[in-house]
Amino acid sequence: MKKKKKKKPNITIGDLLMMEAEYQKNHRTSVWNTNNTFLEYWYSMAFALGHISLQYKRNLTTDLKQKLSQWKLTRFEMLMLLCYLGDLSEVFDNGDPNTSPYPINEMCKAMDGVLIKAPICTEVSVLYRQCRHDTVDGWEKDTIVTIPHYVTTSISNWNQPNNQLIITPKEKFTNARSLYQMRKKNNEDQVTFKRGTTFLIDNIQPFEMDGVEYKRIWLKEL
Repeated sequence: MKKKKKKKPNITIGDLLMMEAEYQKNHRTSVWNTNNTFLEYWYSMAFALGHISLQYKRNLTTDLKQKLSQWKLTRFEMLMLLCYLGDLSEVFDNGDPNTSPYPINEMCKAMDGVLIKAPICTEVSVLYRQCRHDTVDGWEKDTIVTIPHYVTTSISNWNQPNNQLIITPKEKFTNARSLYQMRKKNNEDQVTFKRGTTFLIDNIQPFEMDGVEYKRIWLKEL
Protein backbone atom coordinates (compact mmCIF):
# COMPACT_ATOMS: atom_id res chain seq x y z
CA MET A 1 0.00 0.00 0.00
CA LYS A 2 1.43 3.34 -1.05
CA LYS A 3 1.96 5.99 1.57
CA LYS A 4 -0.04 9.16 0.99
CA LYS A 5 2.10 12.17 0.23
CA LYS A 6 1.86 14.92 2.81
CA LYS A 7 0.00 17.88 1.34
CA LYS A 8 2.27 20.85 0.82
CA PRO A 9 1.00 24.01 2.53
CA ASN A 10 -0.04 26.93 0.33
CA ILE A 11 2.36 29.17 2.23
CA THR A 12 5.16 28.72 4.74
CA ILE A 13 6.79 30.96 7.32
CA GLY A 14 9.81 31.19 5.04
CA ASP A 15 7.63 32.35 2.14
CA LEU A 16 6.07 35.07 4.28
CA LEU A 17 9.39 36.30 5.68
CA MET A 18 10.82 36.44 2.16
CA MET A 19 7.83 38.47 0.94
CA GLU A 20 8.24 40.84 3.87
CA ALA A 21 11.95 41.35 3.11
CA GLU A 22 11.23 41.97 -0.59
CA TYR A 23 8.45 44.41 0.24
CA GLN A 24 10.71 46.35 2.58
CA LYS A 25 13.41 46.49 -0.09
CA ASN A 26 11.11 47.69 -2.88
CA HIS A 27 8.64 49.89 -0.99
CA ARG A 28 10.52 52.41 1.08
CA THR A 29 7.77 55.06 0.97
CA SER A 30 5.83 55.81 4.12
CA VAL A 31 2.96 53.48 4.94
CA TRP A 32 0.91 56.56 5.74
CA ASN A 33 1.00 57.77 2.11
CA THR A 34 -2.50 59.14 1.55
CA ASN A 35 -2.48 57.79 -2.04
CA ASN A 36 -2.43 54.22 -0.73
CA THR A 37 -5.58 52.20 -1.16
CA PHE A 38 -6.95 50.38 1.85
CA LEU A 39 -5.54 47.13 0.47
CA GLU A 40 -2.08 48.70 0.11
CA TYR A 41 -2.42 49.86 3.70
CA TRP A 42 -2.96 46.26 4.86
CA TYR A 43 0.15 45.15 2.99
CA SER A 44 2.11 48.03 4.44
CA MET A 45 1.00 47.19 7.96
CA ALA A 46 1.84 43.53 7.44
CA PHE A 47 5.13 43.84 5.59
CA ALA A 48 6.74 47.29 5.44
CA LEU A 49 6.92 47.72 9.20
CA GLY A 50 8.49 44.31 9.81
CA HIS A 51 5.87 43.07 12.28
CA ILE A 52 5.95 39.49 11.03
CA SER A 53 9.70 38.95 11.33
CA LEU A 54 9.64 40.73 14.70
CA GLN A 55 7.06 38.29 16.07
CA TYR A 56 8.90 35.34 14.57
CA LYS A 57 12.35 36.24 15.91
CA ARG A 58 11.40 37.74 19.25
CA ASN A 59 8.23 36.03 20.44
CA LEU A 60 7.91 32.62 18.78
CA THR A 61 10.17 31.02 21.37
CA THR A 62 10.74 27.34 22.03
CA ASP A 63 8.75 27.58 25.26
CA LEU A 64 5.79 29.24 23.51
CA LYS A 65 5.84 26.70 20.68
CA GLN A 66 5.74 23.92 23.26
CA LYS A 67 2.81 25.58 25.04
CA LEU A 68 0.80 26.21 21.85
CA SER A 69 1.40 22.69 20.56
CA GLN A 70 -1.16 21.40 23.08
CA TRP A 71 -3.84 22.96 20.83
CA LYS A 72 -2.34 21.26 17.75
CA LEU A 73 -1.43 24.57 16.09
CA THR A 74 0.93 24.47 13.14
CA ARG A 75 3.99 26.73 13.33
CA PHE A 76 2.39 29.03 10.77
CA GLU A 77 -0.79 29.26 12.86
CA MET A 78 1.34 30.05 15.93
CA LEU A 79 2.96 32.93 14.09
CA MET A 80 -0.40 34.24 12.87
CA LEU A 81 -1.73 34.16 16.44
CA LEU A 82 1.22 36.30 17.55
CA CYS A 83 0.67 38.72 14.65
CA TYR A 84 -3.04 38.97 15.45
CA LEU A 85 -2.39 39.66 19.14
CA GLY A 86 0.39 42.04 18.16
CA ASP A 87 -0.08 44.95 15.77
CA LEU A 88 -1.80 43.28 12.82
CA SER A 89 -5.32 42.61 14.10
CA GLU A 90 -6.87 44.90 11.51
CA VAL A 91 -5.11 43.01 8.70
CA PHE A 92 -7.04 39.90 9.77
CA ASP A 93 -10.26 41.80 10.53
CA ASN A 94 -10.34 43.50 7.13
CA GLY A 95 -8.92 40.57 5.20
CA ASP A 96 -10.90 37.59 3.97
CA PRO A 97 -9.75 33.96 3.60
CA ASN A 98 -11.60 33.59 0.29
CA THR A 99 -11.48 36.96 -1.47
CA SER A 100 -8.32 38.73 -0.29
CA PRO A 101 -5.28 38.41 -2.55
CA TYR A 102 -2.34 36.18 -1.64
CA PRO A 103 -0.84 36.10 0.96
CA ILE A 104 -3.43 37.98 3.05
CA ASN A 105 -5.95 35.22 2.30
CA GLU A 106 -3.56 32.53 3.59
CA MET A 107 -2.85 34.55 6.73
CA CYS A 108 -6.60 34.82 7.35
CA LYS A 109 -7.12 31.08 6.73
CA ALA A 110 -4.44 30.32 9.30
CA MET A 111 -5.99 32.64 11.90
CA ASP A 112 -9.39 31.06 11.25
CA GLY A 113 -7.67 27.73 11.95
CA VAL A 114 -6.37 29.07 15.25
CA LEU A 115 -9.90 30.00 16.34
CA ILE A 116 -11.22 26.55 15.39
CA LYS A 117 -8.60 24.92 17.63
CA ALA A 118 -8.57 27.51 20.44
CA PRO A 119 -10.28 26.81 23.80
CA ILE A 120 -14.01 27.54 23.79
CA CYS A 121 -15.03 30.30 26.21
CA THR A 122 -17.17 28.70 28.91
CA GLU A 123 -15.68 30.39 31.96
CA VAL A 124 -17.74 33.61 31.89
CA SER A 125 -21.30 34.56 30.96
CA VAL A 126 -20.62 38.16 29.84
CA LEU A 127 -17.96 39.71 27.59
CA TYR A 128 -17.14 43.36 26.87
CA ARG A 129 -15.94 45.27 23.82
CA GLN A 130 -14.84 48.89 23.62
CA CYS A 131 -15.86 50.07 20.12
CA ARG A 132 -12.95 52.38 19.31
CA HIS A 133 -13.49 52.18 15.55
CA ASP A 134 -16.65 50.10 15.17
CA THR A 135 -19.67 51.63 13.48
CA VAL A 136 -22.88 50.99 15.39
CA ASP A 137 -24.90 53.66 13.59
CA GLY A 138 -28.28 52.33 12.56
CA TRP A 139 -28.27 49.52 15.09
CA GLU A 140 -31.72 49.11 16.64
CA LYS A 141 -33.10 47.12 19.55
CA ASP A 142 -34.57 43.69 18.76
CA THR A 143 -32.81 43.44 15.39
CA ILE A 144 -30.22 40.88 14.31
CA VAL A 145 -26.70 41.66 13.11
CA THR A 146 -24.12 39.35 11.58
CA ILE A 147 -20.57 40.64 11.95
CA PRO A 148 -18.33 39.43 9.08
CA HIS A 149 -15.01 39.94 10.86
CA TYR A 150 -13.71 38.77 14.22
CA VAL A 151 -15.25 40.36 17.32
CA THR A 152 -12.54 40.86 19.90
CA THR A 153 -13.74 41.18 23.48
CA SER A 154 -12.45 41.01 27.03
CA ILE A 155 -13.54 39.35 30.21
CA SER A 156 -12.88 42.71 31.91
CA ASN A 157 -15.00 45.84 31.51
CA TRP A 158 -12.56 48.69 30.92
CA ASN A 159 -15.42 51.24 30.81
CA GLN A 160 -13.60 53.57 28.44
CA PRO A 161 -15.03 56.60 26.58
CA ASN A 162 -16.29 54.63 23.56
CA ASN A 163 -19.45 52.92 22.43
CA GLN A 164 -19.52 49.68 24.38
CA LEU A 165 -20.80 46.19 23.61
CA ILE A 166 -21.93 43.91 26.43
CA ILE A 167 -22.15 40.43 24.93
CA THR A 168 -23.76 37.26 26.26
CA PRO A 169 -22.24 34.25 24.45
CA LYS A 170 -24.24 31.09 23.87
CA GLU A 171 -23.95 28.52 26.64
CA LYS A 172 -23.39 25.76 24.08
CA PHE A 173 -21.69 25.89 20.68
CA THR A 174 -20.48 29.46 21.13
CA ASN A 175 -18.12 31.02 18.59
CA ALA A 176 -16.22 32.74 21.42
CA ARG A 177 -12.64 31.54 21.86
CA SER A 178 -10.45 32.26 24.89
CA LEU A 179 -7.24 33.36 23.21
CA TYR A 180 -5.86 34.63 26.52
CA GLN A 181 -5.50 31.03 27.64
CA MET A 182 -3.08 30.53 24.76
CA ARG A 183 -1.25 33.84 25.09
CA LYS A 184 -2.09 37.02 26.96
CA LYS A 185 -1.89 40.35 25.17
CA ASN A 186 -0.67 43.08 27.54
CA ASN A 187 -2.26 41.19 30.45
CA GLU A 188 -5.68 41.39 28.73
CA ASP A 189 -8.08 38.47 29.01
CA GLN A 190 -8.93 38.50 25.31
CA VAL A 191 -11.80 36.44 23.94
CA THR A 192 -12.48 36.52 20.18
CA PHE A 193 -15.59 35.47 18.26
CA LYS A 194 -15.12 33.73 14.92
CA ARG A 195 -16.03 35.44 11.65
CA GLY A 196 -19.69 35.66 10.75
CA THR A 197 -21.12 35.40 14.27
CA THR A 198 -24.76 36.50 14.54
CA PHE A 199 -26.15 38.49 17.47
CA LEU A 200 -29.49 39.80 18.67
CA ILE A 201 -29.41 43.45 19.76
CA ASP A 202 -31.13 43.04 23.11
CA ASN A 203 -30.94 46.60 24.38
CA ILE A 204 -29.37 50.01 23.68
CA GLN A 205 -28.85 52.73 26.26
CA PRO A 206 -27.07 56.07 25.87
CA PHE A 207 -24.52 57.15 28.45
CA GLU A 208 -22.25 60.14 28.86
CA MET A 209 -18.53 60.15 29.61
CA ASP A 210 -16.19 63.13 29.59
CA GLY A 211 -18.98 65.29 28.19
CA VAL A 212 -19.55 63.04 25.17
CA GLU A 213 -22.58 60.81 24.61
CA TYR A 214 -22.02 57.17 23.70
CA LYS A 215 -24.10 54.00 23.41
CA ARG A 216 -24.03 50.91 25.56
CA ILE A 217 -25.34 47.98 23.51
CA TRP A 218 -26.33 44.55 24.85
CA LEU A 219 -25.90 41.65 22.40
CA LYS A 220 -26.90 37.99 22.65
CA GLU A 221 -25.08 35.49 20.47
CA LEU A 222 -27.50 33.44 18.33
